Amino acid sequence: MNLKVTCLYLIQHYFIKYFISYREVNFLIDKIISEVKRTEHTADKIIKEANDQVEIIIDNAHEKAKKLIERIKEEAIKEGKIIIEKEEKLARGEADNIIKKSEREKEELSKKALKNIDKAVKIVIKNVVEGK
Repeated sequence: MNLKVTCLYLIQHYFIKYFISYREVNFLIDKIISEVKRTEHTADKIIKEANDQVEIIIDNAHEKAKKLIERIKEEAIKEGKIIIEKEEKLARGEADNIIKKSEREKEELSKKALKNIDKAVKIVIKNVVEGK
């Protein structure tokens, strides 16, 4: 049942019960309809304001999420740099150990080579003298 019919039914009921005039019935119907329209307008306004507030809240949530993601990225980058620095220090230490070990081995080989150089010179001279 639509609004005007409902209003008309209610007013007719009062018309019969209280013997009010037809003009008064129409006046009451118009008054009720305008009141309902005003209420609908107010409701529409409230809904629009609520939707606007929801949009603002959603926009703020998106902005906060973006900032949070950026902060997390920055923290991850910092943590990554710290890990890289640690690993670089470990790698430098290992490289230094390898270099030191290689230098020791080089010195040992040089000493062995110097010890054997006299033998090598004698063998070369002997081969030259013998004509081999």
